[in-house]
Formats: sequence, C-alpha cells, structure tokens
Amino acid sequence: MHNSNGIIYEFFLLCFKLASIIMRHRAHLKGKEYLKHIPELVIFAPTHDSYFEVPSLSKVYYALKPRPHFVIMAKKDFLSGNYLSSNFGRKNKLAYYIFYFLDRTGLPKAFFKKMKLIDIPRPFIEDFTNKEAMKSEIYAQMEKLKRSIHNGFSTLIFPEGTTWGFGGLKNLRSGIFQLVDSTYRHFAKKLYILPINVKVDRCMIGKKDIFINVGKPVFILDEKDRFLAKVSEILKDLHTITFSQIASAYLQRISAAVEEIDTALSLKKEEIASQLDAIINDIIALVKEGRLPNIDEYLIDSNYRHKKLKRFLKFCLKKGYISRINGTYIINTKKVLASFPIKTYRKENPIGFSANELLSINYNVVAPLYERYCTIIRSFASHHV
Repeated sequence: MHNSNGIIYEFFLLCFKLASIIMRHRAHLKGKEYLKHIPELVIFAPTHDSYFEVPSLSKVYYALKPRPHFVIMAKKDFLSGNYLSSNFGRKNKLAYYIFYFLDRTGLPKAFFKKMKLIDIPRPFIEDFTNKEAMKSEIYAQMEKLKRSIHNGFSTLIFPEGTTWGFGGLKNLRSGIFQLVDSTYRHFAKKLYILPINVKVDRCMIGKKDIFINVGKPVFILDEKDRFLAKVSEILKDLHTITFSQIASAYLQRISAAVEEIDTALSLKKEEIASQLDAIINDIIALVKEGRLPNIDEYLIDSNYRHKKLKRFLKFCLKKGYISRINGTYIINTKKVLASFPIKTYRKENPIGFSANELLSINYNVVAPLYERYCTIIRSFASHHV
C-alpha cells in the first residue's frame, strides 16, 4: 500500500469524476464499509456492461481508505492513444472534446502506463492469425501481473472480460482464478476478491442512476469451475434491480403475449402505472424475503416511481418502442422483441437488454409476477385495440 499516488495520478482520477458529472451520472455507492481497511492484496472485480458507467467507479476510489496503487488488467486499446474519446465521448459532445483533447496530449497513455496497466489480448474476441504468438503474449502479460501482485499492488479486473452480452451476468473468464490460485501456490499469499456489481438505470431520458454495490472482500481457494461459480453467485447477489429492468421486462412479457394472439394493443398511462406499481411492490416484498437481491431503495416512493415512468416512456417514444395515439400507448412488439448478435444487442435493443438483466436473476421467481397481465392481454386484448 502507498499513502500517496502523486499529483498526476490524482488529476486523472479527478477527470473521471468530472466526466461522470458531465455525462449526467447519478452514482449511488452501497457497501462503503467494505472499502475501509481493505486487505493488502485484493482484486477489485466489477461487472462490466459498457464503458458508459466506468467514470462513476471513481466514487469507489474516493471511498477507499487508504487509496492503493492499481495494476489494471485491460484490453489492448487502452494504450491506443485515443482510448478516452472513443469510449466515453460518443453521446456527449462536451465530454468528447474534453477526452479528445486529453488523448491528443498523450497524457492518458502515460497515465495508464503509470498505473502499470497490463493490456491482454482477448482470444474470444480479437482476431489472431498466429495463435502461438497470442498465447505467448497472454502468458507474458499474466506473469507481469502476478509479479506486480507479489510486490504489493492491488489489481482491477473486469472478470467478465467483455461488454458483449444479452443482459445479466456473463460467464467469468479464468484470469481472476489464475491470479488467486497462482498467488497462493507460488507465494503463499492470500489474494482477496472485492466483488462490485454495477447497474445502470439505462432506459431513461436525462440523468442515469448508476448503482454500485460493493461486497465483502472474500478469499476463495477451489478448483477453477467451482471458484468461478462461487464468484458468479456473489456478484449476482450484489445485483441492483432498477426501474428500467422492471419496466422493460413488463414491455417484453406483454409484447410476447400480444404476439401470440397477433393483434395490436393500446394501453393508457394509468394502466401501465398501476400495473408497474403492483409489480414493484411484489418485487420489494421478495427482496425483503431474500428471494431476490437488492433493489433501488427509492422505488418504495410512489412519486419517485411515477417520475421514473415518465422518463421511461419518453425514452421508449424516442427509440420507437411505443407510439402515442389519442392519449394511449401502442407497443411496437416487433421492436421490443427484436433479436441482434451478442456484440450489438445492448446498443440495438436496450429494452431487451434491461429486461434480460432482471429475468436472469431468477427467472422462475420474476416471470410469474408478469403472468397475470399477460393472461389478461391474451383474454381481452381485442377490447383494447
């Protein structure tokens, strides 16, 4: 551990914090108690759905006591020279120009090197013609990472290894297991995992709430498959249920019911609000019973829920998921249920992605909450046309 990371180091972390403000993040950090007096050797292991939410992870850094140096296991484009502008400035012009200017100075690349960033190829994504060369490079970079850990550096790894997915926790890559196992076997030291689940209330117009849930540091020593299964279970238990997930699953489930009967469906806003209120109350009860993980705690407030619904409907109107005619909403079921490749699914169908986030937690518990409304639609949809 080091008491000071230096002025340049702190400056760039401040830039990430400012970027989260410019990008209209509203970050909520839970589990601060686990960021005080963390183990000397620790892997920070956050979930990773997109680069959008990464600036808000600065909130974790500023809550750390003491603040350690990091070695970051990252993909190769970190050292490309245009990493910030290409990943964090796509939807906000001000953020883009700030990051573009920073990229052109060459300081980010120098900063990443100062952070001892280790860029590792991802064979499941990147195209390599020479597999032996790829294996050799991965081995060499992993050895660097192991030596850094042995020398007392903390490590940040995105254990899913990619942002590609259909919604919900992705399969964990073996890198996190290799580091924990190797550190214990070769150096007789315990390398703890600090699990962090990050969820964005993404299907909203305006500010995005980002829920960062930090778990207790844990040391796991087991064979690879059981190790990864245990870490996955811990990360799932830290999942935060958002309004976007609940409302998106509502659209997805009733769209499937409408497709079954092959007819149009119109809904009044009051109907949608009433049905979502009932579903949210059911979910809150299941969270209290321990059958589902965490939920946005503000959803207990009906005024907060209705403000969220207003912003959600605006998002859906803008993206073409619904249309409004004579004060009622018509669902574009084809768009809601549209399928895309894993690489582009989150961007092409954010409603489907958010719905899958919720359903992936525990399908058998969540899906029945929507079934009563699907049954009504199947029976009476013709009266709503």
